[in-house]
Amino acid sequence: MKGALFRIILIVLYAAALSAFIAVLAAGLQYYRLPLSSRPHSEMHASLKPGGTWSHGLGIAGSMMILLLFLYSARKKRVFGLRWGSVSRWLNVHIFFGIAGPLFVTLHSAFKFTGIISVSYFSMMAVMLSGIFGRYIYMQIPRDKKGAALSLEEIRRRDEEIVGALANIHGLPEDVLARVSDVSRVGVHAHESGLRAVAAALVHDLTLPYRLRKLRRYVRLRGKDLPPRVVREIVWLAREKAVLKSRIALSNSMTRVFHLWHVVHRPFAYVMVVIMFVHIAVTVAFGYRWIF
Repeated sequence: MKGALFRIILIVLYAAALSAFIAVLAAGLQYYRLPLSSRPHSEMHASLKPGGTWSHGLGIAGSMMILLLFLYSARKKRVFGLRWGSVSRWLNVHIFFGIAGPLFVTLHSAFKFTGIISVSYFSMMAVMLSGIFGRYIYMQIPRDKKGAALSLEEIRRRDEEIVGALANIHGLPEDVLARVSDVSRVGVHAHESGLRAVAAALVHDLTLPYRLRKLRRYVRLRGKDLPPRVVREIVWLAREKAVLKSRIALSNSMTRVFHLWHVVHRPFAYVMVVIMFVHIAVTVAFGYRWIF
């Protein structure tokens, strides 16, 4: 599957899941705001209670998505001979299920968090939030198109290629080249570790768009004869160079943080799944049914 088609499908899936979540939330907002003791008297109780027609179906869909999360791990370890598709695309699907699943399960719960199932729910939310954090850390480790981490030598080689590409742009003033270098020189140092490294990377990423806008204005002012296409190329190369510089500085720190993140992320996932299965078993044992 081509990259563009995959991105379109992923966007459609996100749009569909978010639209469904918002539609149910908007339709049941009045019900969700009622005290728990008043909900059985609502006309929407049969549909929106945890065992209701809508909520039960959303719970099944959300639970299936949560189980499908583990396909990513199966693909990485090639369990059952699963080798189809790149690891990076499986990660994107993994993230989609990790966001859409908890949203649907939240509606299934009707915002009622009591008993042992609340442990599973909050473990699920911890998995989702830590997953978002982990995705950010994952992005800080430069990778190739297949998702494999690049070595520092490969990163530095790409940095040198960018410097050469900038130098070969015809008529580019020396002060513009110097300004590009200034954009990549940020407060990110190799000695940063742990959460300080994450904070440094976050500050770098949040301030980079502002620095690039300043660079774009400067290039347009100093290189008035440069075509817009060349200006865009300069800014794009400057952005890649700045990102590579921060990745080089924080490569070792981010790799260590990523390994530590796995130590936290996995136990929450296991607790979530175990209690979810207990919840399903108890539900079936007491005779709860959906539309079948």
